[in-house]
Amino acid sequence: MSSLPNNDEGRSDETAEGEALAMKDQLRKDVANWSAARSEGSARQTGALDNPVGQPASQPAKRAKRPAKPASSGSTTEAGGKKPFRMSYDGVANADYITYMITRGAR
Repeated sequence: MSSLPNNDEGRSDETAEGEALAMKDQLRKDVANWSAARSEGSARQTGALDNPVGQPASQPAKRAKRPAKPASSGSTTEAGGKKPFRMSYDGVANADYITYMITRGAR
């Protein structure tokens, strides 16, 4: 059992390191290209924003107004319409429910 590496293992380590260095180098080149393209694109955008913009060709359409409702006289129950919303406690009247809650000791 010797602790010295074989020649095959030593060569594979060297090739692996070489491949890793080549990949790092390629990655650096890609990052540099991307960074240059991004800074060039942002320079174009800021140049476009620096130019004054004229008035838009057409104004946005205004919202249509709803027709005015006729004023109703009296409440809806007098006019024969629906009853106003009321809370229902399982069919128990509001006053009965309050007395029930008081007898239970609720505040």
